[in-house]
Amino acid sequence: MNGVPITRVTPLLVSAVCVLAGTITMAIAEEDKAKHQETRGLLTLDYGDIYLELESQLAYTDIQSRSQRFPFKRKQTNREWRFEEKFGLTLGGTLIDAKFLTYRADLNFGLAQDHFQESTNFDHQSETDRGYLLEYDARVNIFPGSAFSGSIYGLRRDNRINRRFQPTLTERRTSFGTSWVYAHDIIPMELTYDFTRTDRRGNRNRRDDEEFTDSTLHYNLDWNLDEHRILKLSYDHSENQQRFQGTNLRFETTRDLLIVDDEIAFGQQFQHTLRTRFRWQEESGDFARDIFEIGPQLTLSHSDNFQTSYKYQFNRERYAGLDVETQRVDFQAVHQAYSNLTTTFDAFSLYEDVENDINTTQYGASIDWQYNRNNRFGQLRANLALAYDTEKVDSDEGRRLVLDESATFRDPIPITLGNRNVDLASVVVTDTGNRRIYLAGVDYIVFRQGNVTRISRVRTGIIADGDTVWVDYLFRTPANGKLDTVRVDFSIEQKFANGFTPYYRLSYRNQEDEVSFGFARRADRTNHHRLGVRYEKKKYSWDVEYEIFDDTIEPYDAFHVNGLYHMLQSSARTIDLSTRISRLLFEGGFDNRNVTLVDVQLDHHLRMSDTVSIVERLSYRYERDSSRGITQAWDVSAGIDFEIGQLSGELVLEYDRLGLPESEEDDYGVFFRVRREFPDALLR
Repeated sequence: MNGVPITRVTPLLVSAVCVLAGTITMAIAEEDKAKHQETRGLLTLDYGDIYLELESQLAYTDIQSRSQRFPFKRKQTNREWRFEEKFGLTLGGTLIDAKFLTYRADLNFGLAQDHFQESTNFDHQSETDRGYLLEYDARVNIFPGSAFSGSIYGLRRDNRINRRFQPTLTERRTSFGTSWVYAHDIIPMELTYDFTRTDRRGNRNRRDDEEFTDSTLHYNLDWNLDEHRILKLSYDHSENQQRFQGTNLRFETTRDLLIVDDEIAFGQQFQHTLRTRFRWQEESGDFARDIFEIGPQLTLSHSDNFQTSYKYQFNRERYAGLDVETQRVDFQAVHQAYSNLTTTFDAFSLYEDVENDINTTQYGASIDWQYNRNNRFGQLRANLALAYDTEKVDSDEGRRLVLDESATFRDPIPITLGNRNVDLASVVVTDTGNRRIYLAGVDYIVFRQGNVTRISRVRTGIIADGDTVWVDYLFRTPANGKLDTVRVDFSIEQKFANGFTPYYRLSYRNQEDEVSFGFARRADRTNHHRLGVRYEKKKYSWDVEYEIFDDTIEPYDAFHVNGLYHMLQSSARTIDLSTRISRLLFEGGFDNRNVTLVDVQLDHHLRMSDTVSIVERLSYRYERDSSRGITQAWDVSAGIDFEIGQLSGELVLEYDRLGLPESEEDDYGVFFRVRREFPDALLR
């Protein structure tokens, strides 16, 4: 390393900052208090604190990967040291009057030194950065509490994001924006603008760093025409830019969204409502889609126990070169018998036209009974739902569009898309806010089994076990095909007063289409049975479940055990132990394998005194797949927080290990922060 070593520079900088802070404090203390009182009427400083802070972070990553293409292990080692010395101010007060303007600011100034090394089998590189540090959180409120008020803010902060079984990410968030509100009984409105840039680092190497930029202009208006009618209008203009880990590709999208809602209450007691929604969205850039939607919904309350609703919706969407028009009509009736039985009946009809080429007609109905009753043993809950729909496609073979199909990752089972013959290149996976686009090959893998499309998450990617995602894709339809679907869902459970709750759940689906030339018969039959028992007490709970998933794609039998034990609970100390054990046997589908999955987590929190706390966590995962190998993962962290008088700080030690069949990754981290405050130093 060139220049003065960081370990020598840090004490000198800390000493210099301390001397500077002392000089400033003494100078302010000698100011003329009379002068301060004279200016108080115009600009007041209600509080003014000074603080010194030292922050240090050490991260070490060791990766060893194996491949059949290479006769040796590929090794990679990353090391990063970071030191920050900060001098900060906390200010707050008013200008002219508390009803005119108030302000608050947290300001950090200092120096930062960062050294990064990366070594592989054939290469070694290092990088050293030294520079100034500026962090802030400043907010100004204008005319607070009045009918017309506003605020302006600026923010720059460094955060740490802990990821299970993977290295902790360091995130720098820079934001600024403004918000203005007009509080009025008839036409309240709000105008806001927010800009945020997020930079993340801490993945496998610095080429994996991520950048996100998001700016949004939002306007909202509520027009209370009278006591029983309200018109709501909202408009958003947003721009989003993303650069993902593992690639230099950038994705940019600009979106304009206008939504108008009109709601009218009528009837003798104004018990009926008519809601009409208008939605217009126009996007440009990567993965853009344009949407036009309009639809009224009428809800009639015939009595306290019976109501009906009628809805019509027209949609036009343009996405991936397709122009899709959809018209849908829905009818719903809800009846409440006494306090125990609720009956819901639904019926719908849909017509869809894709580029004046593919015409789809779909209609169906469902009925649902929900029954709850208290008895001498406890409480009985039961539900039965029956549904049928038919779908007819009139066209030659063509493409149809699916947007925002929801799916949840549950290890070790991949996601299965709801339609066959999917165009793999068209699959786009996003978060449920449609703001983050996940990257194929880095965060997930798409593969086909027969004419079925499945998605599995990459263990080293950003998608975690249990995350819900949205999937957009195109699929090819059979020529002049017809698809019939029957569903039966049933559940029953008895919750006993002694804590036991036995239950049974059934989900049956049978979906078949007519034989079409060039396409495999789309038959999809699922019999899903779950039989189990839960036991709940104040100190512990557990459940045991046997699962039969009889499916045409990937059937399996499974046995699950889950438990939670509050080993110790007191005002000063808590120890919680949770575990999940699953055994899955896949037979008769595309895979013949068995999987054993074990998750264990131990949490310990100790409050040693009013000033010192210790937090520890241990997570362990063991997954044995008979065809794909063994995965073992550890996540260990231990930290201490203290606050003694004006001195506070924290020390966190972390260890993560992710052992996959093709690679092993070990991550070590140390984070240290200490802060000394000088309250009201600027008011002396």
